Amino acid sequence: MKEYSALDVCKDESNPPTAGKAIELDSETTPAIAHDQRDGEGKGDGARGSWGGWLEFILSVLGYSIGLGNVWRFPYLCYENGGGAFIIPYLIMIAFVALPIIFLEMSLGQFSSLGCISVWRLSRLFKGVGFAMTSISACFCLYYNIVLGYCIYYLVVSFYDPQPWVGCDHEWNTENCFERGSRVDEVDGPLAANSSASTLPPYATATATAMYGWNVTTPANMTRTRVRASEEFWKRQVLGKSDGLHDLGAIRWQLLLAFLAAWALIYVCVSRGIKSSGKAVYFTATFPYVLLFILLVRGATLEGSMQGVLFFITPDFKKLGQAKVWQAAANQVFLSYSPGWGGMHTLSSYNKFNNRCYRDAFIFCISCFCTSIFSGFVIFSILGFMAYDSNTNVEDVVDAGYGLAFVAFPEAVTRMWLPQLWSCLFFFMLIILGMDSQFVCLETLITAIIDELADVWPNARRWKGRLIFATCFVMFLIGLPLVTEGGIYVMELLDWYVAGFSPMVTAMSEVLIVSYVYGVKRVVRDIEAMLGFTPSMYWQLCWMLFCPALLTFIVVFAFADYEPPKTADYTFPPWADAIGWCLASIVLVYIVVYAVYYLCRESGTFVERLRRAVQPSPDWGPHLNVNRVKAGYAPLPGRGPYPKINTSDKEDAICLPASDLMTKQMTSDIDLDHHQDESIV
Repeated sequence: MKEYSALDVCKDESNPPTAGKAIELDSETTPAIAHDQRDGEGKGDGARGSWGGWLEFILSVLGYSIGLGNVWRFPYLCYENGGGAFIIPYLIMIAFVALPIIFLEMSLGQFSSLGCISVWRLSRLFKGVGFAMTSISACFCLYYNIVLGYCIYYLVVSFYDPQPWVGCDHEWNTENCFERGSRVDEVDGPLAANSSASTLPPYATATATAMYGWNVTTPANMTRTRVRASEEFWKRQVLGKSDGLHDLGAIRWQLLLAFLAAWALIYVCVSRGIKSSGKAVYFTATFPYVLLFILLVRGATLEGSMQGVLFFITPDFKKLGQAKVWQAAANQVFLSYSPGWGGMHTLSSYNKFNNRCYRDAFIFCISCFCTSIFSGFVIFSILGFMAYDSNTNVEDVVDAGYGLAFVAFPEAVTRMWLPQLWSCLFFFMLIILGMDSQFVCLETLITAIIDELADVWPNARRWKGRLIFATCFVMFLIGLPLVTEGGIYVMELLDWYVAGFSPMVTAMSEVLIVSYVYGVKRVVRDIEAMLGFTPSMYWQLCWMLFCPALLTFIVVFAFADYEPPKTADYTFPPWADAIGWCLASIVLVYIVVYAVYYLCRESGTFVERLRRAVQPSPDWGPHLNVNRVKAGYAPLPGRGPYPKINTSDKEDAICLPASDLMTKQMTSDIDLDHHQDESIV
């Protein structure tokens, strides 16, 4: 009887693996390497670690993307871009961009059990996309931790009685400071906010501004800008805000300690990899919903809350004709759902091989959307009360981003009974939400480094704990400019360019490469082997057409309608704009430079090198040999037992893609004996 090798039989990549056949495992054929084996069929790599259960994975995914952007950014964007009408472009971006990319990234990570860099073994020329994703996550992890530092600082001072943002008699207050009065206080007019405001003459005119208090014009035509007490605390005491990015100033010791505490907290939670962070998410991913519900109940019982909610949901369909509304929806989707960041590859790489990741993608996207809407009701119910209590309009108390979290909301809680309680709950919730995102961003960076080092240094995984500590310490040192008096400008510059433009480029590169270079047919075949069903045409059209088209539209419009970064009171100079574009361009630099490097180190003509470079590497595919054979890939040494194929029919041999075949030495390892009653899966 002649032995037929899978390497000899299947030279045509177009032949699918034979389905419906049973596998007989041969544990003697390839002895597994203990430290590289998995914990049984379908589980994660024992050396890399694996989730303790499905719930750990889904909670980690939810915690990763449901963060501060859902609480303070989405409600403001919704109000600013058509209220309830903003939901339409937001849902379209979720359905045709976020959901397909999330499912694709989960599938790739789970199929290969690799992080966002090593997963590009599927097309080696484009490994730079993985480096770009890692750099985005690292940069975001760096400046996001200072936001956690702000929240920690506010949480500590929330216990004070009175709280430090109350009143205008502190050393950091100026003569322009004022406190918004309540409806009870304002018996003499809208400016009777405190003693200094109530002494203004009756003929003074005042105009409320959306974010920064009052402009008071006196008969002598002298204009004084009234600044809220909570805003002066934020800018002058917490930040010690300098005049601009050119003046970083001294380190703020309060922020330095809070920043150090934030990194220490993150390190403790991720020090043992997903074994520790996987347990932490049971609390960090669920408790914020408890706090949001408590705040919603409290907000709903306040006078004027319905005014704020109606202001949040009232639709303005005319704004749907503005391209910037669709751009805002896309930006929020990329910030909130995190496609193109590399985190989804990392989290799903610790899954079982046959985990139903398509279900997880739907659960994640629906949960993230509902959380954004829920947060909007919470925030605007409280802002509605604040507007009612200060006898003004809701738009006059609405603030964006950091202003909402650190100016408007602290002022709102001072008007409630037990302000210390509500302030502590709010900032504790923000800390937990931020920690979840930090867990995954840091794990994305660590996993990418470890996966790459493991190829050249087998003991790399044993040093993971030390690597995590070293990474946290180095990023703390790099982040010291963020705790200076000009640190807020550094953070806003990073947030403007790194978190906005860059993920769109990586996500668009990913779907184009996977769809047209690796091939949609290959993706469908891999998913079918992993999940047992063929992805519908909806997924394939989204990957090949809808995602690239929508992302191209958003990126082109962003360039056409580009404005230099600015905040309410500061416009970044041209040289800062140039630095920002250099940071954003690093994404393209990674992709292009690595492709050039890879082609230069190969031998042969340019066409030969290019043809080899776009093909998957020989070790691309599932980790375990039993899954590799099931998916139609050649088994590898040290990946556990693989099927002993028994057949006399040459056509029944395992059909492996030619691009994944191993060298001739693997041929002798595959034993093909006659066995009538068994078939191949």
